[in-house]
Amino acid sequence: MTTWITIKVDDLYTYLVATQVDILRKCALAKNQGDPVVEVIRDISLKIRAQIANNRKNALSQQPYTIPPELKSEACILILEVAQTRIPGLKLTTDQIRLADQARLQLQKVVSGEIVVSMPEGHVVEVQKSIEKSIEVVCHRPKIATNQHLKGF
Repeated sequence: MTTWITIKVDDLYTYLVATQVDILRKCALAKNQGDPVVEVIRDISLKIRAQIANNRKNALSQQPYTIPPELKSEACILILEVAQTRIPGLKLTTDQIRLADQARLQLQKVVSGEIVVSMPEGHVVEVQKSIEKSIEVVCHRPKIATNQHLKGF
């Protein structure tokens, strides 16, 4: 069991130059608007938790906005990608685009079950507890639908 983490603004400084993070946090704000990066962190954390929940092998921590520590870099990269769209003059570098694409691939592996995330410590929310009726095709015959085979119909 592992203690899940909550991404904080300070975590982003590891992945982007400090002045760039500060620009994302303080530029182009409406009057009395708070730090928009905090909201982006929450949104991305919720999306990652939803992706974790898409695989029955995983469990979620009951602590809101927490994610497994092994997905911290993916979360930070995706947070910065979304946050940078706030400032039209800031463009992602090719390296940032590559890292964001890799982060999405990693999260897709979590959804597909290729990667099972660490079990959270403490209170755990089981995902997809209800048994759903479904049909699974275990094997099938090859389908042959050619003009030659369908001539008599």
